[in-house]
Amino acid sequence: MKWLLDLLGINAARPGDELEEAVEHVVEGIDPRLRLVPGYRRKLLPSLQKAIAHIDQTVDRIPGPLELNRKAYIDVPEVKAFFASADEVDNLVLDNSEIASLLRCGQVPHAQEAWALLCVTKEEKRIIGMDLAGNDIRRGVAQTAVNFYDHKIMAPSTDEEALRCGIKKCIFDGLITYALQRILELKAQRRELEDQRRILHARLRARQAVGNGLSHLIASATDAEQQIEDIEGDLRITEGKLRQLPASEQVLDAYLGEIQQVMSQPERFIQMNEVCLRLNNMGIIADTDASHAVNTVCFSELEIAEVLKRVVTVVHFSCALTPAQRLAVT
Repeated sequence: MKWLLDLLGINAARPGDELEEAVEHVVEGIDPRLRLVPGYRRKLLPSLQKAIAHIDQTVDRIPGPLELNRKAYIDVPEVKAFFASADEVDNLVLDNSEIASLLRCGQVPHAQEAWALLCVTKEEKRIIGMDLAGNDIRRGVAQTAVNFYDHKIMAPSTDEEALRCGIKKCIFDGLITYALQRILELKAQRRELEDQRRILHARLRARQAVGNGLSHLIASATDAEQQIEDIEGDLRITEGKLRQLPASEQVLDAYLGEIQQVMSQPERFIQMNEVCLRLNNMGIIADTDASHAVNTVCFSELEIAEVLKRVVTVVHFSCALTPAQRLAVT
């Protein structure tokens, strides 16, 4: 687990050191007060081991390296599917500030090649188009068009292993952030309910005071009693929700439980799905009996926290060619 040692900035003296340090990394990133919970390391270690193993397996499954150059645009179905033109392939590499920074004179002066993570958004859209059946053109055919856009080159490196290590570190810190967000939601929920309880108590006192005053003789007694009952009902509901939350003396144990739940089920946070599509040259999903040119395009979709979904692949490209030389490659 070289990536974990790099993340923690340690040299493990014995097996297990890195896991104990990983626990401290998680605790420090979420709430240092968690160290007050008896046996916090022992409680977190099993779930943390599972999360680390899942991250290793997930990132190792990211396909590649996929060559990223003009020739690959012609020869490799995935490159042709991901990009609209060979110029778009070139521009993505040549205009990337991270790659320029990596190759700046003095940092990696003799680098001839580099690796990076390519992230692409995939969109499927139902359209009405034309199709070819033998020699006949059919119009008004329902089709599914696949479009890849928002290309991003991330974490370029002159070493593929270092690139994958960097991705693993990023995902691990993302998992910590996800656990922290869940804890912050718990805190916000308690604050909201406590504020609501204070407001309801104030309304109840005010309504009771009105009911005991002169206005009680003017207003309907039934209406006043009904308003008090409504407030008391809302107050009971709010108190019930608060009782479902951990008491103040148990809150750190509850936070630890949230971390355990996230780390022990990393597949709910990060998923890798392999997808294969049969696409024609126009990016249309082809029927199994299609008579025109069709390419089978396979790729992996990385889904994070059920919110972010991107097609991902490791790409490899030359750092030695100038823009003019790149244009000459066929």
